[in-house]
Amino acid sequence: MTPDSGRPPATESGFTLFEDLELHMQFAPVCRLSDGSIAAVELQLKGSSGTRLGTADALRRAARLMEQHHVVDVRRRQFARSARAQSVAKILPLLVGMDLDLFDELEDATVDALERQILVVLPSAVTSSPQRTLARVARARAAGKIICVDGLTRSEHAATLLSLIEPDIIVTGAELLQQNATQESARLAHILAAHTERSQAVVIAEGVDDEARRITAMTMGASFGIGALYPAVENPASLPTATVVPLPDMPVWSTPGPDQATPYAIATVSITPRRGDKRLLIEMSKALEHQAAIGGAAVVLGTFQHAKHFTQHTADRWRAMSENTGLAGVYGVGLADVRDGNVHRAPLRPDDDLVEEWNVAVLGPHFAALLSARDQHSGGDDLDRTFDFVQSYDRVTVTQAVHSILMRFG
Repeated sequence: MTPDSGRPPATESGFTLFEDLELHMQFAPVCRLSDGSIAAVELQLKGSSGTRLGTADALRRAARLMEQHHVVDVRRRQFARSARAQSVAKILPLLVGMDLDLFDELEDATVDALERQILVVLPSAVTSSPQRTLARVARARAAGKIICVDGLTRSEHAATLLSLIEPDIIVTGAELLQQNATQESARLAHILAAHTERSQAVVIAEGVDDEARRITAMTMGASFGIGALYPAVENPASLPTATVVPLPDMPVWSTPGPDQATPYAIATVSITPRRGDKRLLIEMSKALEHQAAIGGAAVVLGTFQHAKHFTQHTADRWRAMSENTGLAGVYGVGLADVRDGNVHRAPLRPDDDLVEEWNVAVLGPHFAALLSARDQHSGGDDLDRTFDFVQSYDRVTVTQAVHSILMRFG
């Protein structure tokens, strides 16, 4: 197809609704909330005017509801190559978002130097498949892609996503600005502040439709906004380019990938281990589990060596704890690859060096902790076993430990 035509060519497999739909592109200014200066332009697609899909928001909601957002993303990328889109990209950064799931298809694709390709992670991606999502983010980041978490409206999603993904761009959902001040929005404001202070990530608020919402967006921690206050245009010549400010440099800082393969190996690079007995280590593990539950929205992972150590009593405790956390995962030889309530389970290979370790890692927006113990294979009775162990509350160490576990299952 010619990118400006709006309709793709026929294929042997036929069309889905969104493949056959006539689409039009528009250019939405990304403006600095403090003064309205334009920093970038988002390429958006919409259906024909006067239809139910006649706005960019309506098209996006429908595509996600019908699980057809990948189709729309591919078509957006085709539009980005058009002469009209490239004329914008020569003047301002052109942001072209697409779902992270398309990354494998795009790895060998040529990207125009003017296009700033944004790979979007939806909140549901981490909830449904944290290991696969984290692995794809790592590959995309290594390839120099910009990572965006899109549609944040709930604090538990935000805490989990930001702790694991460490995105360059955070986009808050438009519905967030339509609510009155709530405890939920206050919690989210704190989470955004903690993350942006650590990483310098860029927060963009959607739904900045009027002056009141602009103020709310700034209060929430956004620096830039998209919405009716800064109208999208179909003709690039209509973009308000009188005052242009640079978009912050990206990618922003994120935790370096772990150099060691297991949490114990990561932590003992800088911490001297000490000897401990299993009885006290059990209680120390429970204390971290309790902290994860009361802290809310944390990522909490446990490795239990073998399934026999993850007893029914422990499983019940983790299931109850997971109701108050963002993501919970347990791993060990012989554990079934299932989801038990909100707890993800997965087996370890018997020859994995992680089997020698007993780990509990908690990673939340305001708290990070790791208890990592290595089996010394001593003592007769199970409770008499001894371990060399380390504790860490350093966020980089804990983040690397969490990644070292999850990356095994990507």
